[in-house]
Amino acid sequence: MPVPTPRIAIDVGLMVTNMERSLHFYRDLIGLAVVAEITTTLIGKGRMLQLKHGDSLLKLVELENIPPRQGSPDVGLGYRYITLLVADINKIMTTLEQEPVAMVIPVTQLTNGATIAMVTDPDGNIVEFVQEIG
Repeated sequence: MPVPTPRIAIDVGLMVTNMERSLHFYRDLIGLAVVAEITTTLIGKGRMLQLKHGDSLLKLVELENIPPRQGSPDVGLGYRYITLLVADINKIMTTLEQEPVAMVIPVTQLTNGATIAMVTDPDGNIVEFVQEIG
């Protein structure tokens, strides 16, 4: 029997203020699939939904006692945005343009041939989409 290969990925835990709004954004608009729902007590009592993107997971966490917001929205030290590599950036952006989603950087072609765009999610977190040359 073959030994299972461990999953190699980066998972991101994202604290949210409203799970349903966040699910609408990440699942319904962007297309990430929910693969698990967990009741969490390790970081506070609440609900975690795991959404799959490639080999990685985006873990949305809504706690009963919402923690205070940290940092500032300006670029600075620490985590500032997540990047999702996508197959069709124009399809995603067309969907997002029909919603009240703030655009940070419109669809932009980079000198290396990749295409990027950045938006904010319902809690103001920046999400970057990158379509690599293919």
